[in-house]
Amino acid sequence: MQPRLQRTKNNVSFSKIVVKMILVLLFLFFSFFFIEKINFPSPKNEINEDVTDKIIKLR
Repeated sequence: MQPRLQRTKNNVSFSKIVVKMILVLLFLFFSFFFIEKINFPSPKNEINEDVTDKIIKLR
């Protein structure tokens, strides 16, 4: 078959695909790991605000 009519590339090896998948999985794992280590600020106490008047005003 002529090269311009080929639907898929035949030169991509299975090992290259596996290596790329492993690299992507490692990247995702380490990104989640480092995000988990970051200490994001959180509120000290629970916020209790009555919003019933605001809901009525929106209608």
